Amino acid sequence: GVGGGLVVNGEVINGLHGIGGEWGHNFLDSSGGQCYCGKKGCVERVLSGPALEAFYESKAGKKKTMPEIVADAESDPIARETLQRLTSFFGQAISVITNIIDPDVIVIGGGLGNIDAIYSEGMESLKKNIFNNRVETPIVRPILGDSAGVFGAAYLVDTRK
Repeated sequence: GVGGGLVVNGEVINGLHGIGGEWGHNFLDSSGGQCYCGKKGCVERVLSGPALEAFYESKAGKKKTMPEIVADAESDPIARETLQRLTSFFGQAISVITNIIDPDVIVIGGGLGNIDAIYSEGMESLKKNIFNNRVETPIVRPILGDSAGVFGAAYLVDTRK
């Protein structure tokens, strides 16, 4: 899935309803279809690994994992289109966050955070969609790797006791 968290001055911001920083269920594009949350076109239904794999399968008529899609992007036009979908919509989705809170840093965790194109083409898409066309906010990989989300979730559970 696609989640998020917001940390200000070292403190996790939960918000009034406990969803502070959650952007996976904000609208991104109607092509994402119906989400399990009941809404349509959520960020999660467009940018998550399973959503991108489903996009590839709908176009190619066969399944590939995200690592396979990334590896085949130069030789497979549908894999390339899937990767372009990721980077284009990534920039759009991150631009909303950047325009609203102007963060010091954005950390991208999970499996998709391992895709180099997010940090290059995704950044170019962000620049096209941001208010001032200037992005100085670094977008980085988590120091904890793919497990960063699990550690973050555990931290939230611990701090809510």
